[in-house]
Amino acid sequence: MRPKFKTLFHPVIIFIGVQIAWVILMAIGIDWYIERSAEFQEFARRLRPDLLTPEFNWVVLLEGSFLMMTILAGVYLIFVYWTKQAKLNQMQSNFVSSVSHELKSPLASIQLYLETLKYQDVSKEESRDFVETMLADTERLSALIENILEASKSDPKSMELKMLPVKMDEFLQETIQGNESRLKAKSCNWQVDIVDSPTLLIDKRMMGMVFNNLLGNALRYSPSGSDLKVEMKNSGKNCEIRFQDSGIGIDKKDLKKLFRKFFRVQNNQTQNIEGAGLGLFISKEIVKSHKGKLKVFSEGIGKGTTFTVALPLGSAVKNF
Repeated sequence: MRPKFKTLFHPVIIFIGVQIAWVILMAIGIDWYIERSAEFQEFARRLRPDLLTPEFNWVVLLEGSFLMMTILAGVYLIFVYWTKQAKLNQMQSNFVSSVSHELKSPLASIQLYLETLKYQDVSKEESRDFVETMLADTERLSALIENILEASKSDPKSMELKMLPVKMDEFLQETIQGNESRLKAKSCNWQVDIVDSPTLLIDKRMMGMVFNNLLGNALRYSPSGSDLKVEMKNSGKNCEIRFQDSGIGIDKKDLKKLFRKFFRVQNNQTQNIEGAGLGLFISKEIVKSHKGKLKVFSEGIGKGTTFTVALPLGSAVKNF
């Protein structure tokens, strides 16, 4: 079936067509009833005069119209719930597909290196490289499992936080150092610019997930040898941490959907990029739980992306 014919049989088009048909049918029925009311009265006068009412019976017409509108409303509700269920099924299918790939890929890599170490003689340098690669894969698996566990909570907003005073410059540098091997593997030219460094009350583990997710996104969606800038400064009442990459960018129509659970940008440039569509959703919830905001900006495809974590300076700890 050709694409233009497939469009005609889309559920939304069918639903709109059914609704229009119902409305037209109801309008024709009412018009026919009103036009024939005089003939009905004349027929009733000849057949049984006692059945004839002195005035036009609007009650019957209103009852019929109300019944018709109730049917229309029921059809609409059924369509709404069907649409939601279809979206949930599609999200579940995308999630299973993405997570299956995300789990299999590092496991296969770890198995390959372990079998190589078991059955072949390798040098100490090669063994060290294998171990580093396997550690990186286990960290990737651990991050994925942690994201899934956080996303599976019934209400991410109610997550328990262990708020402790943290020096933001040291914390940011630690996070970048933890990703240094990934930055070097991608031949990334990274720059860290720390203008202000407050001490904030945050959950270090949770906020570490946010920073790692944003750094991971910047690396995944940027070509080798690209530039990455991480900046931290105070702006108004917030401490802002920006992650600016020079990667493939994001279409403006996808910016509002970016923080939805399981959402992934679908185009030719992203189809082979790993990810389960959970990192940004969880990151936004974590930042919101810290009473902050997570924002994204991109001028479009091919023009890079900037994520900004804005944490309120009201939680700053003085003399720490």
